[in-house]
Amino acid sequence: MIKVVILEDETPARKKLKTFLEKTEESIVVIKEIETINEALTFFQTKPEIDLILSDIELRDGNVFEIYNQIEVTAPIIFITAYDHFWMNAFETNGIEYLIKPYSFSRFEKALQKYGSLKSNLSATHNDIFQKIDAYYQSKTALQPTYKEYIPVKSASGIYFLKVTDITFIQSDYGVLFAYDLSNKKHLLNQTSLKEIQEMLNPAVFFKINRSELVNKSYIEKINRYTKNTVAIHVKTHVLKTSQNNTASFNSWMGLR
Repeated sequence: MIKVVILEDETPARKKLKTFLEKTEESIVVIKEIETINEALTFFQTKPEIDLILSDIELRDGNVFEIYNQIEVTAPIIFITAYDHFWMNAFETNGIEYLIKPYSFSRFEKALQKYGSLKSNLSATHNDIFQKIDAYYQSKTALQPTYKEYIPVKSASGIYFLKVTDITFIQSDYGVLFAYDLSNKKHLLNQTSLKEIQEMLNPAVFFKINRSELVNKSYIEKINRYTKNTVAIHVKTHVLKTSQNNTASFNSWMGLR
């Protein structure tokens, strides 16, 4: 019996994972489904007996590497994400496979087969795992996500296209998303979740600084400490603030650490 933990904050994505697990010939039980960083930290601190982790990277309240950097997790991890640039971080933890969304059942099944192979051959070295991840990554460059250059926006007079490079930051207000542009104009977006719009944008340019805001690095004019564990980000006429959970990741993303 393979004991599995799922870290994924999107219900459809969790449902897909469980459906794929049921289709495999392995004897698998999902012992825990986790949606947030805080919930994961609490769970892993109990040192549960688990065999495999299926992990998204961006959860509702932050990046999963906040977990793996704080707590030693010995179980192998299959990362399943929309982002292609965290694969080195995945290797530096216990990552054995890196699936890019959307992924097929055959790709998922191969990832499980890799887990089975490594489990039966404990002499596999980290270098060997790295070479396999690297080989897969290099062979699948064509599957890397293409980020949007324009976002269609509906208005009373029709549809216009907002240039992504003109967006200074994006804000979610109770499920309603707004993008602010260079002239401080506020655009009502069609998307319904910050994660949905985040997956359309280049993560090297846009960063989720808290639960409700994405900021464009190009328009950050100044950063200063706001509280002990948060920073204030000055963007044009606005001052945005990081959450405690996202501050360390933001500083790293900005090259401050």
